[in-house]
Parts: sequence; C-alpha cells; structure tokens
Amino acid sequence: MEQMQWFVMGVLFTLSVFALAWLSVKVRLQWYIWAGMITGVLSILFGIGWAGASFLEGISQSGAMALIFFCFPGVIMMILIWRYLIAPEFEKQGN
Repeated sequence: MEQMQWFVMGVLFTLSVFALAWLSVKVRLQWYIWAGMITGVLSILFGIGWAGASFLEGISQSGAMALIFFCFPGVIMMILIWRYLIAPEFEKQGN
C-alpha cells in the first residue's frame, strides 16, 4: 500500500508538470504567476503526501489537518490565480 501511495504521488507530480508545460505553450505569463502556480501545486502535493503518510501510520487527525492547512490554501491560490490572472490572458490572446 505504501509503495502505491508514492507511485500515485509521482503520477500526480508528472501530470501537474505536463499541465504547467501545456499552459506555457498556450499563453505567455509573468514570473509571479508561475511562482504562484508552482507554489500551489507543490502545496497540494505536500499536503497529499503528508496526509497519506499520516493515514498509513494510523494518525488520521494529522492527515486531515494536512489536507486542510496545505491542500486547501493551494487549491484556493491556484483558483484565484487562474480566475484573475490567467483567464484574462487567454481572452487577450484569443485561445
């Protein structure tokens, strides 16, 4: 089970890298947008890794708090960046 968790983490990391690579092809963005998106992705992956390890160790409260304190802010950050910084660039460039 533990090996499967880290395999899934690797797949999620690879998919996030491919998504950011696709985004870099579609639209030209400023450095602070990239920093925010990468920080959001890493925050989400860190929270999932922490939660998975905590659940495997039998400390479910720590895993749940990792999801709340790491994943939730990462998701909110990425949604806000997408909505207010990336989507207008898509409209400007006609994608």
